[in-house]
Amino acid sequence: MSDFVDGPTRSFTMIDEILGPFLPKTVYGRRALEDFSCIMNSEEQFSSHWNRLRRVLKLSNELVLSLEKILERIPDLSHQLESGFLEISDFAKLKRFVFNFLSLRRIADQTWDLPEINGLWKVLSHYFGDGETLQLQSERLVALRKAHLETSKKLKMELNRLCDEIQTLVGLRPRGEEFTVSAQVGEKLVESRLAQIVKDYGERWHLRLVDTEWTTSLKNDLERLEEEMELEASKLLKDVSRKIADFVDLLILCERAVETVDLDLSRYRMYFEYGCCEPTLSQNLRMIKGRFVPTLNYCRKNGYEYYPISLETGPGVTVLCGPNMGGKTTALRTIGSFVLLFQLGYPVPAEEFSSPIFKFVRFVSRGEEMGFSSFAKEIRSLVQALQLEGRKLLLLDEFGTSTNPIEGEALALAIVEHLLGSSDHVFLTTHYPRVVMQAKNVYSCGRIKNFEEEDPHKMFDYSLVPNVKQVERIGLKLAQKLGLPSKIVEKARKHCGLE
Repeated sequence: MSDFVDGPTRSFTMIDEILGPFLPKTVYGRRALEDFSCIMNSEEQFSSHWNRLRRVLKLSNELVLSLEKILERIPDLSHQLESGFLEISDFAKLKRFVFNFLSLRRIADQTWDLPEINGLWKVLSHYFGDGETLQLQSERLVALRKAHLETSKKLKMELNRLCDEIQTLVGLRPRGEEFTVSAQVGEKLVESRLAQIVKDYGERWHLRLVDTEWTTSLKNDLERLEEEMELEASKLLKDVSRKIADFVDLLILCERAVETVDLDLSRYRMYFEYGCCEPTLSQNLRMIKGRFVPTLNYCRKNGYEYYPISLETGPGVTVLCGPNMGGKTTALRTIGSFVLLFQLGYPVPAEEFSSPIFKFVRFVSRGEEMGFSSFAKEIRSLVQALQLEGRKLLLLDEFGTSTNPIEGEALALAIVEHLLGSSDHVFLTTHYPRVVMQAKNVYSCGRIKNFEEEDPHKMFDYSLVPNVKQVERIGLKLAQKLGLPSKIVEKARKHCGLE
C-alpha cells in the first residue's frame, strides 16, 4: 500500500465513502484504489493524465456502458502471471482476458493507447479454438475425442441391449448400470446372469449389470483413450505455456491498461454525478464552492441547506475557528478529501479546485492504539507526521484538547509558530483564542444565523469567512439548546463569571 495516506486519514476524510458509488469494475481498478497505487506524484503525470481524461469525458454514456460490460468480464491474471499458467483453468482465464481485452481495444483504442495483443490471441486460438470459451485442440486430440465418442456410443448401445433383456425377463427397465429392485426380481436377474448383487438390503437388492466380454472391452478402450487424451492435453499445455512465457511482459502492460480504463470510467461517472471540475496545479490550495459529498447527501436527506466551501491558502498554517457545530471538522474533511481525489486523478466536486502535489497527506489522529491515552496517541501521530520528508498536507482537528487546556493551548500555539514558514500546508481547527490571534491565515466557520431555531443544524451559516479572528463563546447556550438541564448550565455560567 502507498504511504501517501494512512488508515486514520482515509477514515477521517471519508474518501472510501465518497468513491463507493463509483467503484471500478475490475479487480485491477479496485486494487489500485484500495492500495492508492494510482497516486500522481509529478506535474508530468498530472498533465498526461488530464490530457487523456478530457477525451474520456467526451465519450457517450452508451459507449461507457458498453465498456463497463466488457470490463466486468475481464478476470484477474495476477496469480497466473506470478506463478505461471499450469492448469487448464489458468488458460481459460487467460483466454477470457485476451478475448475481452481485444473487444475493449476495438472500441476504445482511440481514447486510450492500448497494447496490441493479436499475436497472443493467435497462439491461444491455435491451441484452444476461436471464441471466448476454451477447447484444447490438436489433430491427435481431435482424433482421440472422435474415437472416444464412437466407443461411448457403442457401449451405450450394448448397455441398452442388456436393459432390453432385463425388461423382457422381469418387466422392469433399469435406468442405469446400477439399480434397486425387490429381492424376488433380483434373484431372477442374478440367476439369469444379467446382474450381480452390490448390496443386499433384505427385501430390496441393489444390483449392477454384469459386464459382458463386449462391454468389458469397450470400457477398457474408453479408459485407454482417456489416458491418451490426458497425456496429449498435458503435452499441449506445456507447449502453449512455453509460448505464453514470451508474452508475460505484454500481459502486464495489458493489466495496467485495464486498470487505467477502469479507473477512468469510474472518474467519468463521478464527474457527471457530482457536477465536478477538472482540478489544476498551483502553489496555493484553492477551492471555489467545494462540496463535501457525505455532508451534502445528509443535508439533502434531512432538508437542510448546504453551504459550499471556498478558500485559498498558501504554505504554512491555516487556522479554522468557530463555535461548536460550526462546520470546522467538515471543512477539514473537505480539504483532505479534495486533495486525495486530486492526486488519485479524480475530478473534484467544486466549481474550481487547484492544489500543489503532496508527497503525504496525514490526519493527526488520537488513534486506537492500546496502552496510550488520547493525548499520547495524538502526540505520537503528530511526531510521525512531522518526521515524513517531503511536502505534506497536515490536518489537525482541535489539537491539544485531550490534555489540560493551558498546556494544550500552549502546544497548539507552538505548532502554529513552528510551522508558520513551512513548505507544508497545515490546517488546524481550534477554540483556543491565542492560537487564533497568533495565526496569519484564519478562516471563521459557523456564523450564527438564527439562535432561536429549534434544530441546531439550522442555527448556523456554515460558509467560511477569511480573516475573522473571533472565538465565539456559545458553548453553554448550545449545551442548553441540546437538552442539558438549565441548572447545570447556570452553574457553568457562574464558573465562567457570566452571572
